[in-house]
Amino acid sequence: MANSAAAVFAGKSVAAPVIKEIITKGLSYLEGYFSTETVEGMKSKLQRGMPKIQAVLNVVSVDQIQIKSRSSDLDAWFWQLRDAVEEAEDAIDELEYYELEERAKDDRVSDWGSPFAKMKHKVVKSVKHVGVLDKTVKQLTHHGTIKRLKKAMEGLDRVAEDITGILAVTEYLKGATSINRNQLQNDLMSNDRETGSMLATTKFVGRESEKSRIVEWLTKNVPVDQTEIMLSVNYVPIFSIVGHGGMGKTTLAQSICQHDEVVKNFKIIWITVSNIFNAESVTRKILESATGDEPSAKHLDTLQKDRKEKLENAKFLLVLDDVWEDGKRSEWEKLFTPLRSGKSGSKILLTTRMTSVADIAANVMGVGRDCLMLTELSEDENIELFHHHAFSGVNLQDYMHLKLIGEKIARKLGGCPLVTKVASAHLQGNMTIEYWNSFLCKGLEHFKGTEDDIMNILKLSYNYLPTELQVCFRYCSLFHEDYRFDRKKIVQMWMGSGIISQAESDTLTLEDIGELFLAQLTRKSFFDIKCITYDGRKDREYYVMHDLMHELARSVSSGECTRMSDPATVKDLQDTVRHLSIPGIHKFSVEEIKKISKFKNLRSIIIDAYSVIHKDKLSALQKIVESSKSLWLFYSGLTTTFYFSSKFGRLKHLRYIYISNISPKGICSIINLYHLMVLYCGSFFLRETKQIRCLGNLYRLRHVNVLGEFPVIRLEAIQELSNYQLYRMEGNKMSSIRNLHCLRKLHVRGLENIENQEEAINAKLNEKCHLSSLSLQWSTSTDARNKADETVLHHLEPHPNIRELRISGYKGCSAPFWIEELTVINLTSLALDKCSNWEQLPSLVGLLFLKLLLLDDLPKLQQIGEQSPMPSSNDIKLILPPSLETLDIKKCLELQELTLLPPSLVSFKIEEVNWTKLPRILNLCGEGNGTRLSQLRSVMITKCPCLTSLEGSFFEQKQYMGALYSLDIRRCLQLESVPIPFEEMNELTYLRIVDCPRLRASREAGEMFLSSSLKCLTAEVFSRSLTSIELNGCENLSSLGGLGSLPSLLALEIRRCGKLTEVGSSRTPHPSGGEEVCPVDFDSKTSLRICWLKIDVPSLLLVELIKSFCHTEHLRIDDASEMESLLADRWLLQNRQSLEELFIMRVGSLELLPPNMRDISFLRCLHLYDATQLRSLPHLPSCLHDLKLSGVGQLNSLPDLPNSLKKLDLSGANQLRSLPDLPSCLEELELSDVGQLNSFPDLPSSLRKICIWNCDSDLEKKFAKLRSSERNKISHILRVRIGTSIHSPSQLVALFNGVNFTALALLKKFTYCLLVAVKSIRPLI
Repeated sequence: MANSAAAVFAGKSVAAPVIKEIITKGLSYLEGYFSTETVEGMKSKLQRGMPKIQAVLNVVSVDQIQIKSRSSDLDAWFWQLRDAVEEAEDAIDELEYYELEERAKDDRVSDWGSPFAKMKHKVVKSVKHVGVLDKTVKQLTHHGTIKRLKKAMEGLDRVAEDITGILAVTEYLKGATSINRNQLQNDLMSNDRETGSMLATTKFVGRESEKSRIVEWLTKNVPVDQTEIMLSVNYVPIFSIVGHGGMGKTTLAQSICQHDEVVKNFKIIWITVSNIFNAESVTRKILESATGDEPSAKHLDTLQKDRKEKLENAKFLLVLDDVWEDGKRSEWEKLFTPLRSGKSGSKILLTTRMTSVADIAANVMGVGRDCLMLTELSEDENIELFHHHAFSGVNLQDYMHLKLIGEKIARKLGGCPLVTKVASAHLQGNMTIEYWNSFLCKGLEHFKGTEDDIMNILKLSYNYLPTELQVCFRYCSLFHEDYRFDRKKIVQMWMGSGIISQAESDTLTLEDIGELFLAQLTRKSFFDIKCITYDGRKDREYYVMHDLMHELARSVSSGECTRMSDPATVKDLQDTVRHLSIPGIHKFSVEEIKKISKFKNLRSIIIDAYSVIHKDKLSALQKIVESSKSLWLFYSGLTTTFYFSSKFGRLKHLRYIYISNISPKGICSIINLYHLMVLYCGSFFLRETKQIRCLGNLYRLRHVNVLGEFPVIRLEAIQELSNYQLYRMEGNKMSSIRNLHCLRKLHVRGLENIENQEEAINAKLNEKCHLSSLSLQWSTSTDARNKADETVLHHLEPHPNIRELRISGYKGCSAPFWIEELTVINLTSLALDKCSNWEQLPSLVGLLFLKLLLLDDLPKLQQIGEQSPMPSSNDIKLILPPSLETLDIKKCLELQELTLLPPSLVSFKIEEVNWTKLPRILNLCGEGNGTRLSQLRSVMITKCPCLTSLEGSFFEQKQYMGALYSLDIRRCLQLESVPIPFEEMNELTYLRIVDCPRLRASREAGEMFLSSSLKCLTAEVFSRSLTSIELNGCENLSSLGGLGSLPSLLALEIRRCGKLTEVGSSRTPHPSGGEEVCPVDFDSKTSLRICWLKIDVPSLLLVELIKSFCHTEHLRIDDASEMESLLADRWLLQNRQSLEELFIMRVGSLELLPPNMRDISFLRCLHLYDATQLRSLPHLPSCLHDLKLSGVGQLNSLPDLPNSLKKLDLSGANQLRSLPDLPSCLEELELSDVGQLNSFPDLPSSLRKICIWNCDSDLEKKFAKLRSSERNKISHILRVRIGTSIHSPSQLVALFNGVNFTALALLKKFTYCLLVAVKSIRPLI
């Protein structure tokens, strides 16, 4: 094999406990079919051979077996072992399948059979259960499976017999001295890597001098030695960071990209190049990073032009991360040619492992090579990094005896950050001095720090992993680098692929085992855990692999796991592959897809593509799947609908199905997959009970998202029921879940249909110890008090282990005893909503772990806990949980004011609450000492009609304002006093204050706050980190003052500010022609770089500060009804190098657009609404992609449209008689109310969608007529809609653009049947 060691590693993936379990099961099945002597003989042989197998598994590791003279035999033996084990496992699996199938038949007859069918079934069962006859029947029906099982068990016996020669090698390895073993290790040493510009590491150590040098090079224009610069008219300087893998090149570049001076001076464009290098793909990535949109151009020339236009006036920093290509000069030239026209001062930062890459990049650009060789961290820096990872989460004082030896290890590691991180995480798993000494003296004896050494150190850490963790790690090589692993998803895929076994634990579920494995791999630094943040708060966690870890995973999984991105590689792949991932199947031809059938032992097929493929390719893929008899997992991201045949239902081993769309026939096949554990088939509702009721017989189903009414009473392994609907007469009952003890998540709807308390008791919620999330929902048809609800809720007491609880629509007035007494002590989330009669909650301070409390639409809720009406300062006690992070109270009009909030609070939201003042935050450390770090990140106060002042609230506790990220106050009509300490809000990013008409100056800020009486807005009171401001209803505001001093401001919205509008209207607009426009300094450091500007009237563009904007990217004007021309021609021109989107609503009187519109060189999107007076269009910008004009009743012609246009939408163009030649890149064309249009020009081949509404009736007929000239013009378009009515089958065919004649025939047949059906029911209507 091509990579013997890796193949052996893959072959050695079966742990000894799993083998023993398979042997035990296999022998027990064989006892039912063969004589006792035969089975006992086989058992005796296997018992003698198992210790030998165990000996090899214990001793051999990949670094000890890749000895060329011996590896092939060992390689073959391991794969022989694996084949035998899997063959036995599959045979046992089939026998278990037949048992489940038999049970399902019994249950189907019992549930839905007629009396005669039940009697017949009972007689057959009684006859079959006669011992000899039953055995004979099984031998006949299961003969093939039994034969394969016996053969597999004999194969295991042969593997054990063949072990003699192998044992000689393992005994030699086992008895070798440390020196010999290390010598053996020395003998061994003979895709896309996506990253981002955000710094990901938790500890950035050292590299300060390197960072300073590069930042200075970037910002101070330090010249490269002139003797090194080659002659070049235009060039972009390049700085290369060179170092081998794991040295921290990417981390250093990320740190530089976050430096304030770099952010201020450059538009940062970050792309990961990796080892797949071609000008088209890299150019596409650059455009996507620069614009935020995926470019749709398909040709390099178009991409280059787009990039040149986009970057020629921008001062950019282009980061090319992880570059490998040191040849292909022509590709480099294609890449760099458009960049040479970039704005003066632009730079390129490149990271690579090879100086040859730095050489060719500099040579092609025509600049001298300026690079930094990234060497190891200093000893002190490496020791610091080692200590950070090795002793994180523990008290260093308890491990001082390890500190000295840890320093020795850190020095020995040589200063490679990744190796230090991995080695220290590995050592943290065994904090004993003996283990650390062994690692120092043996594991690192010959470590010298080369790139091979680094990979071998990573392999060394891998070798120490238990077999079950190794298998899970290897499986992750199926995904692209920098893939964001979702914990739930990857664990379920491990389960579905069969690489997690219940044999690992008798007490933990498969999900628990998988999550434990993932946590162990993360703790050992094989994964990094990251978070997606929202409003400054952690929202969702995900896991990623470092590129070297992914490289390691690919290396050790060779022959077992393959990610096949290139169809040409099929012939080179080993047929031992068990798990296959195909990221770009749309690139495969039908014949190339068929070649996948060479892999006879596939257990996983992952179609890692989110697109549509042609039906011929889909058919070939379906046949591959249906013929993969050993398949355990099928995952497809394709949006195409799968039409599986009945053969799909014969994949007896299938455990995991993820399909976006599947036909009803496919669902009918799924009901026969009795081993199925995970089923995701898109979010659709199955209405036909016959299709889905048999899902209730998939006894091993654990996760399902299919919506519908299917019985669950027998799904004892189910983990989640997200939409369990109860019915009063027929259908699911609450008591049906009584035996579902594995439930982790349960959402029950229709609780009003519980008939009595016995049904609630029989649900046995208090016995479901694994249930962590529970939602109980009543219908909200009436608000009347219902005592039955109180009785039901009282008896639906969950187990104390419950973590998340939601109660919705409850009509009782009191809390159940288990909330009153806080027996649910482990709650982390409590949500109560639409409980119309609930009056009181107990003090929740006893819920020590509660993080989220949501109270929504509880109109009669009066208080939480026992609160004194007139409490003294000594009486005030905390009634909320001490660890609460999110408090959200809505529509609780009778709720008494809270006095204290816990200092742990991160998010505070109230809406429609009749409080006159806000609470304070409990200061555990003494008022004003500032010893506790601020936690509060988000505050939202909405529709609080009685709130008059924020004085005396947490806003006056300045020590809790430092971390505030978002502040939103809306529609508080009586609010007057707002002492908000903006000077303390160093991280405030989002500010919105709307409809607070009585807001007056605070005691300290004077008139420096937003109110209806506000006259001047001064930015000194705001945080310099503020990125978004909305001014709404500030009627007296007449000046924006020093708003321009907010360097981070990205979004500004102004509405209903009457005085400010008057100021703008009083300014004389610059004429549209004749007067020379003064030049604008686009590099002005005082100008705001506004991304989004939204105003209600166009005159605001003439207000001081706004009229000086010259970096705006998106402009929206909500009401331009009084605008006869674009008032601010000068404003548009001074933003011509940045403006990308222009939306103008209610255009009204506008007759002409300014002739210099084409000078807005980056405008990609132009939308004008209700432009009833618009008569003509000037020449439009050359890079325009999207043009939408509505209500253009006076428009009778269009100019030549820019070639870049991709979408054209005209409505109300009832004077338009013809269209010009359409751009060659146009993809979508929508026309409505175009009654004068009676013909079309030739339509471009790029067009994929055309919709024409209310068009000329003759034109509609031309399109409907087969083989007409107009019909031929649209024959190539995928989606077509012409007209608004269907008069005949031919028109229905035209509607769907039946270019494919097979589809035409089927569609005509369907239309005929539809018409017949309509005629047949007409008498009934």
